[in-house]
Amino acid sequence: MGILGFGRATKLENLKVNDLKKERVIQEVRQDQLLVRLRHAQDQFDALLESASEPGLSDAEIDVAAYKMSQVTKAKDRAEQDLQQTITRMTVIDSTVDVINQKSELEKKGIWKKINEIPEEELESQLEELAVDRKESAINLNSIVEMFDVDRQAVRSKRNADFRRSRDAIMQRRVQKNSIANE
Repeated sequence: MGILGFGRATKLENLKVNDLKKERVIQEVRQDQLLVRLRHAQDQFDALLESASEPGLSDAEIDVAAYKMSQVTKAKDRAEQDLQQTITRMTVIDSTVDVINQKSELEKKGIWKKINEIPEEELESQLEELAVDRKESAINLNSIVEMFDVDRQAVRSKRNADFRRSRDAIMQRRVQKNSIANE
């Protein structure tokens, strides 16, 4: 398949910086799209919560809203997982470009030849490790996750737990609205 999914490129020297930069731009666009998808899902969730917490709704209407909220949560979780993969890919690409840009220094130290003798899968693994080191000093994915306040258990949970959590949120919001209206 090639290093980083680049066709027949099985060695670092086969990769072109321009191709990597183009792929980086593609990943940046994908990141922007995923962020929009996450914001949209959060807006949908909030709107469903507000409308379902209105007084006078039947249990069936609340159940429908809780189901829709759980579906939105699942879509949001999928988008977040895709975002995490995209950011990781961008970091790996950046690390790969860094290594290629250091080619002359690596050649002087006799390491470039060794790098190009590393089997494809092992090279990818080492590039990913380099990306992890790079990530610690650059963008921190955890801060993005916290920004969107994603419940980690929702990714692993089944629909019933999502549904119950959504229904509980509706009922809590409903109680809040009732107490404000009664003041």
